[in-house]
Amino acid sequence: MADKTKAGQATQGRFVWHELHTHNEAGAKGFYGELFNWKASPMEGSGGAYTLFSANGVPIGGFTKPQGKSPAGWLTYCTVHDVDAAVERARKLGATVELPPTDYPSATLVDKQGARIAPFKMESETPESEGKPALGTFCWDELITQDPASAVALYKETFGWSEETKDMGPMGAYSVMKRGDKQAGGIMKAMDPRAPSAWLSYVVVEDVDRSFEQAKRLKAAGLVPPTDIPGLGRFAVVADPDGASIGLFK
Repeated sequence: MADKTKAGQATQGRFVWHELHTHNEAGAKGFYGELFNWKASPMEGSGGAYTLFSANGVPIGGFTKPQGKSPAGWLTYCTVHDVDAAVERARKLGATVELPPTDYPSATLVDKQGARIAPFKMESETPESEGKPALGTFCWDELITQDPASAVALYKETFGWSEETKDMGPMGAYSVMKRGDKQAGGIMKAMDPRAPSAWLSYVVVEDVDRSFEQAKRLKAAGLVPPTDIPGLGRFAVVADPDGASIGLFK
């Protein structure tokens, strides 16, 4: 599918928003404010039910309370040209519709392994930056799953992605999902057979080791210690005090 990237034009398969579902909104403000220097402010017209996170004065995500019995976690929003059509494509491949398409317009899907994602059609998109992501902003989204083959088939069909497979050595095969010549995100098999399937989002930090230790001082759990990815950079993964996982990247 063609993908347009000029300002105001719709794209397909681009991660554009990250939303934290948390039981401790005050704690989230403090944790992410300290860790990434994010500023939190109530969204106008939300009645206090939705709060925006901003990095360097630019809104990059938000947080709200989980719906129903959903656990704390980050929900990623990925663009589509038609939310209803995307949901139907996903449903035919076994995805569950957690939140049906709304007039927003968006929906929430749960794949067969339990990972959640939100197809989303924006009225007007901001143009994409051609340089490196700025400090404190989201830079990558990847699915950690117990069944990567099934996941690749589902997400290619839902978002119109193509696949490029890379050999990550001890970490195994890594599927880079692409929209045209642009990298959209990644899919890989979970190293731990007990790990739940979920999308994991990464934020750019100045020093992964320092941010990892800071997160632990802020009562986060260290899930993956600082680790080098040859030729790419350094990363770590933590779970915030409410249990939502977030990646650190340099």
